[in-house]
Amino acid sequence: MTASLLVPGPSADTAARAPAAAGRAADETALVAGLWVAIALTVFEGPLRYGLNQVGADAAYFLRDLVMVVPLVVYVVRRLPVGAVPTSVSVFFALIAVHAAVAVLNLGTAVPAVYGLKLLLPVLCAWLVPQALWRVSPGLLRAVALMWLATVAFAAIDQFREEQFRWVGAGVELGGIDVQIGRDWQSGDVKRVAGLTRSSIHLANVLPLLSFVLLAALPSRALRAGVCAATLAVLVWTTQKGAILGFGLAVLAWAACTREALRPLKLALIASLLLMLLAPTVLLQFDMPSDQGVFSMESFIERIERMWPEAWQWIGEYPAALGVGLGGIGGAQRFYAPDRFNAADNLFVFLFANAGVMALVYLLAATAAGLRARLREPQRDGAALAALVFLFAYGIVISLLEDPTAVILLGAALGALVRTRSDRPGATRGGAP
Repeated sequence: MTASLLVPGPSADTAARAPAAAGRAADETALVAGLWVAIALTVFEGPLRYGLNQVGADAAYFLRDLVMVVPLVVYVVRRLPVGAVPTSVSVFFALIAVHAAVAVLNLGTAVPAVYGLKLLLPVLCAWLVPQALWRVSPGLLRAVALMWLATVAFAAIDQFREEQFRWVGAGVELGGIDVQIGRDWQSGDVKRVAGLTRSSIHLANVLPLLSFVLLAALPSRALRAGVCAATLAVLVWTTQKGAILGFGLAVLAWAACTREALRPLKLALIASLLLMLLAPTVLLQFDMPSDQGVFSMESFIERIERMWPEAWQWIGEYPAALGVGLGGIGGAQRFYAPDRFNAADNLFVFLFANAGVMALVYLLAATAAGLRARLREPQRDGAALAALVFLFAYGIVISLLEDPTAVILLGAALGALVRTRSDRPGATRGGAP
């Protein structure tokens, strides 16, 4: 009884904060769950979309976006009345509003801005809860391992089986747009393996995400080496040379790091950024030789000779400082400028079309987050920085931001790296700046 008298009871303020804290934890749990449901739906996108197509419910697949958007809306709405919305959320939507306004003024329609917002919302979701990827529970880790195994297994089946999966080559028209359920795609006579996903590009994005999550959590070096080796093998089957380069560079630089410093990864990040900026600008000034073959430079040369010049020509029709606006290039063009469709095939070009000169600010800010990261937990922090290196290196030859798993990986990597700057050694990674 004496001890109970010495321990102060909960104050009115403490009692009021307890439900609020519980609510915040529930909101973050919902965000994490939404992200992983979206990732799982992407992992099994080929057969899922094919099944929905068979019953005439193709549009139901877009529930993938809702499972991320609804928890985000709840997260923000619950914090608005008490002024507890994180600064990063306010900044995100302010910047989105600016780039959306530019798109509406330039293009005379809000459709591209809505499309662009849909693409970028997962960045914010993952930024708010980076622990979704880097601090998974044992149960979730087992689920991730099963998804990784299924992805690798079906990629191997796709590689060595002559017969195509049923969803390959299937398509549907949604909203007047032809949508491929599974892309029948080859590089010369060599199949571009997609496995359970819609295309080899999607596989080359989702498998590294699963791999980085495993690499951040698995305690055994042998298991981590096995994950890296199998991932690289599948990436070779996809023939996505940018993904092979990016993942190979990331894991090699990570392997060269010590438990006290991440210098090799930071140097790899700088090199990837420079190549991303120089490839679609400086290389346009040179005449490229012809090349053919599965692992030749043919597709890269095609970007230099056609894709990037046409992208810059499209962007140049609008104010250079502002770009075309949100949704100003890529998939969104199918709704308002189908004859001018351009995939951009470079993260810098894609961002410049959407944001003008602010693209450089965003890329430099992301690079600064990686370079300023402190090594607090070597395995998790190394995985987050290696993921950013992979995205930047792959971004040399692909837009990335039109794939939800790449966007989720980007948001989680940046969210984790920024939080390593916390001055509180015991601080949780869950709170958003």
